[in-house]
Amino acid sequence: MTAAPFSEASQFPGNLLRRCHQISVAIFLRKCEAYQLTQLHYIILCALEEHGSIDQITLGGHTALDRNTVAVVVKKLEERGLVTRQRNPDDRRAMLVTLTREGKRLRHAAEPSVAEVQEEILAPLQEEERATLCRLLQTLADENNHLSRVPVRQAD
Repeated sequence: MTAAPFSEASQFPGNLLRRCHQISVAIFLRKCEAYQLTQLHYIILCALEEHGSIDQITLGGHTALDRNTVAVVVKKLEERGLVTRQRNPDDRRAMLVTLTREGKRLRHAAEPSVAEVQEEILAPLQEEERATLCRLLQTLADENNHLSRVPVRQAD
């Protein structure tokens, strides 16, 4: 039995990733407050700009978000006029999500603030450490994707 369980557990990689996520979210919300964007809003707008109109299930696959989360986030974006939703004429069960001009404009307007978020998150690290951290995080995400409750799924 360890004499300092909290001190030990605080250093676990999972706990450190959780803390870094909390910090990342806080920085994002502060820097993007003027745009009323969260990280989830932003990643969905990015996915739609890159992939065009896609159904909500595919959108969730690209962004590693479960169908309920995608539906909630897309509904909020739709209420703001940033996306539209309509039934897929080829599959009436599916909802196609499309980025609006306003959604694209807002995403582009927020881009400098999002870049500032990344810079602030990485500020404590030297340049070579930043590249190493991002490479290692990408490896962890890629190699452990299959372990996720909601893995990233690439389009067929």
